[in-house]
Order: sequence, then C-alpha cells, then structure tokens
Amino acid sequence: MTETSAGKIKKEEHIFKSTSGVCDIHTVIWYPDKEKYENPLGVVQIAHGMIDHIERFEGLALYLTERGFVVAGNDHLGHGDSVNDKNDWGYFAKGNNSGLYLVKDMHKLTIIMKKRFPELPYILIGHSMGSFMTRRYLMMYGNELDAAVILGTGNQPKIMVDGGLLAVKFTKLFHGDHYRSETLNRMMFGTYNNRIENPVTDSDWITRNPDIVNDYVNDEKCSFLFTVNAYEGMLKIIRYVINDANIEKTPKELPLLIASGNADPVGEYGKAVERIYNKYKKHMDDVELKLYDGCRHELHSEINAQEVFEDIYNWIVERVG
Repeated sequence: MTETSAGKIKKEEHIFKSTSGVCDIHTVIWYPDKEKYENPLGVVQIAHGMIDHIERFEGLALYLTERGFVVAGNDHLGHGDSVNDKNDWGYFAKGNNSGLYLVKDMHKLTIIMKKRFPELPYILIGHSMGSFMTRRYLMMYGNELDAAVILGTGNQPKIMVDGGLLAVKFTKLFHGDHYRSETLNRMMFGTYNNRIENPVTDSDWITRNPDIVNDYVNDEKCSFLFTVNAYEGMLKIIRYVINDANIEKTPKELPLLIASGNADPVGEYGKAVERIYNKYKKHMDDVELKLYDGCRHELHSEINAQEVFEDIYNWIVERVG
C-alpha cells in the first residue's frame, strides 16, 4: 500500500502466460483509494517503450490513480521481468513477425482487466515503441477501447524502415536472430543526441531531467542491446502502422490524443508527429495533437511531467468522464 496526498494507493504485481508461449508476462496494477473512489472512473492501460519497463511509468500511474483511475501495465516480452532470465532481455520470440506477440500480450492484459472491471471505460496509452504497438493494437482491437493516447511516436519513411529490415535480414543470416549488433544500435540511435549541446550521456535525448537520465543509464533493465529478432519484430510493426491504408483499420469514432515534445528526435522534432496527426485526422472524428515546447522523448519523465499528466487526465475525463 502506497500512502499519497490523495490517500492509499494499492499496488499489485501479477503474471500471465505470454501469447508467444515463451515466458510469463509481468504486470503491475495500481488501484485508487477505495475510501475516496468506491467506483473508479475507468481503467488506463500503459504500454512502455523499447529497452524500458513498466515501473518507470509509476509517476503517470500514480497521478491517474490518485484521481480515481485503475492503472495497469505489463513489461513487454523481452523486457523487465517478462523474461526467463536476463539473457532474454532484448529478444522477443521465434519467428519473423515476433512483434505481434507484444500486441497480443497487451490485448491479453486488456481482457484480464475488462473481466475485473466490465462496466468501466477503457483507455490505452502507448509510449515510443509502445506507441507503435498501440497503433497496431488500434487496428486489431480498437473497437474494445473508449479512448487512446499515443506518446513519443514517429513516422519513419518506408524506405528507411525497409533499409533497416534489409540490414536485419543480412545480420540474421550471418549471425542468427539472438545476435546483438552495435551497428544496428547505432543505426537506430546514433543521431538522437545530435541537437543536444554538450550531452553528458548517450541517453540525454530522452529527457531534460538529469536525475532521470542518470537513473536510466544505471538501470540494468534499460542497459541491454536489442537482438536481431527484436529489431525485426519491431520494424515490421512500424512498417505496418505507417502504411496509410492500414490507418483506416483504426475505428473512426475512437478518440485519439497524440502528444510529443518538439525536441524529440523520434518524432523528427515534431515534424513527423504533425504528419501522423494529419493522417489520422483525415480518417478519424476526434484526434487532438499536443506538442510540448522543449520536451524531449519521454514526456512522462520531463521537467514539466506534471503538466503533461494533467493534460492527459483532462483529455481522458473529457472523453469518458
């Protein structure tokens, strides 16, 4: 039980079997104070990013829980505690489309939570890699949601994604799908610090908050390289969701918030995020774009995180409250 200014927050950890069959999926659920919120306002599910884990989203989870929402999230396959051992960090599962298991695991958590709270509105939030998984989820299961929020997303050109997949293919051919390639890692992240003056670490691009950057680089659950298998799985998800025709598979009536920092290299410093917004706006009835000045990649970790949390909360309540 966590004591906050808004009362007693209950936190539970659970596991369920991954749809891949590879391992158990570690899940965290935060419950609002029963005395203050006998009937929760809704359920918010969070999908974390690449080389990340769900506990790093506790700030957002507590903010929403303190205001009456149940919040749940899982460590994706190959992340956090969703592995058989640490050697599996950065590896999804056998097969050339392993990224889909992450999406299906997210949906499995949705099913679990909906069984517990069948009458409550259900909202999905996805950050970074989790935003791409969320965009794929919306195309598969979007009609089961009441709203969705996409944070720190991107819109890489298809030619770049195809080039990445080609590099993955040849690396896999010579080294196997468990191989961890420094070259692929540089291809993905090598330029992300370019606009930061005098960076202290290779991860300064994630947030302006130096304490969180320091915690991140010293967190062993955020200190591994993706395997060839995981890059292939993720890039295939990205290639699918950037296809304009596939965007139309997202339910037209689903409210969608797209938020990013204009100093986030993943979203091309806001330019790619605006392109994504315009694509979804053509198809959907209620799409809102929020760009935060000066913010880097992790809005939930930024120096103005409380502003971001408040905006997300207000947007959700306006749609489902």
